[in-house]
Amino acid sequence: MNNLRKFLVLLLAVGLILGFAGCGEDKGDGKDPGGELPGGYAQYYDGNYRDNRNGTTEVVNNTSYDMLLFEGEIISTNYIVGGVKSGTRNNVNFSSESDWQVGGYKLLRAVKQREFEANGDKSRIDHSALITYGEGKKFTTNITSTTDGDYQYTVYNRSRDYGLELRKNSPEGAKVAYLTKGEVRRVINSPDTNELTLYPVWVAYNSQTKSIVTFTPTDTLSALDVQPKRSNDDVTPYYFPLGGQTVITFPSVNLPFATIQVRNNATMNANFRIGNTIRTPESGYTGISSGARESYEIRSSGEGVHLNLSMAQGQIEVPVRFQNSPDAINVVIQNGYLYTVTLNLKPGAEADKAASYEAWLVQQESIDTSKLLVSH
Repeated sequence: MNNLRKFLVLLLAVGLILGFAGCGEDKGDGKDPGGELPGGYAQYYDGNYRDNRNGTTEVVNNTSYDMLLFEGEIISTNYIVGGVKSGTRNNVNFSSESDWQVGGYKLLRAVKQREFEANGDKSRIDHSALITYGEGKKFTTNITSTTDGDYQYTVYNRSRDYGLELRKNSPEGAKVAYLTKGEVRRVINSPDTNELTLYPVWVAYNSQTKSIVTFTPTDTLSALDVQPKRSNDDVTPYYFPLGGQTVITFPSVNLPFATIQVRNNATMNANFRIGNTIRTPESGYTGISSGARESYEIRSSGEGVHLNLSMAQGQIEVPVRFQNSPDAINVVIQNGYLYTVTLNLKPGAEADKAASYEAWLVQQESIDTSKLLVSH
């Protein structure tokens, strides 16, 4: 009898051990007990994922939500390229792309993690941006949520060719949303009913200059006053450009700016300025680090402008001039053209003196608008 009791106790102990061992087992639904993907979402926020720690594309998340980052238009786990926690910033690495050496572009999209957990490939997108990457190039984008708030409005991008940025109060204003080419019925949420004026800025990548190009219509009706409403009352769509649902093709694109590409071969950071005003390049970073190249859109009115490069907190100012007119304080640039500037320290010169540097402005070819690309 004692032997039988011992045997039954042993069987019970073995059963308990096997039962505990099977508690956390995945039953083949592709998710772990917490509802996350195999490996968990934490992997996407880790700097080791895709070697994102060394990426040159920075994403800043000032929202209250953890965001997953996707490449392109398809929202699925196969296209996740990283993640950024609420109130933090993180990088994305595109150095494995085949065109890394010459430069390229991507559509980068942010989706709330909890939204993706709930809705998968039908998730609403919070933020989209056309970004550039390449050897010696950086880019930064700030996530702007378009799904928060009790009020909303619906917008259409009528261009079949170009992406559309909607900017608040002016063509240079804060970016409200990005729409892909031909995107329709995009709902933008708002925290209040305050009317706002939205300016359309069309966006493309120029394969000639390897930079993003933006342009705006010149007609007076391009900007629209938008009124956010309760979702049940949101019945009036807003079309950009104004004029109905038919998609449009721009017959021609006149670029109202010159593109100036600046390379810093000096050892200190530099700022590209007009007079004392620092200009912000395509990348969003104002400082040009040593060895980096930045691209600027500078609008010309036909008047001369005082271009210069500033270092050491403005103590060193290097004029940017044409080499055949080295004494001209102001230079006249032409819209629609590409210019290059290279900041160099003269051989053997002292690095703390402005006269030790040269930064010649060189006019290159006109910008070919047939090479404006938007694959998304």
